[in-house]
Amino acid sequence: MDLYRLGAIPWDETQAIYHALAQNQQEGLVICRPAGRCVCLGLHDDLLQEVDTNYCQGNNIPIIRRDIGGGMVLLAVEQIFFQLVLRAGNPLLTGRREEFFTRFLQPAIKTLADFSIKAVIKPPADIVVNGKKISGNGAGDINGFSVYTGNILLAFDRTAMANVLNVPSSRFREHLRLSMERYLTSMSEELGYMPDYGTVEDWLVYHFSAWLDLKRGEYSVDLQQAVNKAAKYLTSHEFLNLPGKQTKVRQVKINEGTYVRLHPFPQCIKTTVAGQSGCGNRRGGPCSGYAILVVQNNKIVEFESHGLTCLAEYKLNSLATCLIGSYWHERDVRNALAQWLYNDERGAVKVFKDTLIDWILAR
Repeated sequence: MDLYRLGAIPWDETQAIYHALAQNQQEGLVICRPAGRCVCLGLHDDLLQEVDTNYCQGNNIPIIRRDIGGGMVLLAVEQIFFQLVLRAGNPLLTGRREEFFTRFLQPAIKTLADFSIKAVIKPPADIVVNGKKISGNGAGDINGFSVYTGNILLAFDRTAMANVLNVPSSRFREHLRLSMERYLTSMSEELGYMPDYGTVEDWLVYHFSAWLDLKRGEYSVDLQQAVNKAAKYLTSHEFLNLPGKQTKVRQVKINEGTYVRLHPFPQCIKTTVAGQSGCGNRRGGPCSGYAILVVQNNKIVEFESHGLTCLAEYKLNSLATCLIGSYWHERDVRNALAQWLYNDERGAVKVFKDTLIDWILAR
């Protein structure tokens, strides 16, 4: 197995290298890091839904799309990547993809252990430290080859990540940043200092060598030309603007099982035209209010509402109290709403119980 230990290379080459290997039908392990920041879309992401392109353009943050799945990420100099490209018939590829991740991620887990950082896999493909993500990983097929990609966060700029996302409100953006504070970590945060890049890479190579028969691969002129060709395609207007998966509810994944979601309120519930005018809404039209939910392992762990003039008199703070800790499915949400509505002496909002359930459970 050829090992391409490339160190810091241009941001687009970090993604183009494994594409080029697969397209050239070459197996290999790549260890590298980007010399600058970029936004990297997954194959099925929608550019305009996911990325604040104006912010990226104004802050000189380029964009690339990879030809494998997973969500949009901000790549930066403080991340080390490990990327494995295997032909379809390689005997290493036994079992399901999730099972292979268990083996593929062991060198990273052992590397973290070398720095006294105790990390475990959170299926299918995250590495976490005390429940916080320190490594996000993905896989896909390119030209009949299996590609597995991973990283280790030596540091992470949560504010920059929140800023490159296209989101519908500033409060939602702040929730994203706060959730990344709670549910992501890095080596420098765990250690209290920034580890040496070369030392981290040395340990990664050492642990991968215990599993794979590695020999130094040559980053030849031919391979560099293939990488440049792949990079040109991955950053092309045509590929970046492929139609992606559109969602009705804006959702951002923080780590495996943790999502921040924005739920617009379905419609104004004022019963008179004058009341609707007071809300700033049109009769039968959408309400300007919304809720932000943080859902972790299918349980509501945070809930707050904004701009719901329609419900201002109904003690929404107590609704949050009833919902937090409930599982995010119909039975538990109905029970939480019943508890909240029980304390509403006027009972007027009970008429809209199904609207509230649809709002909280919106997909």
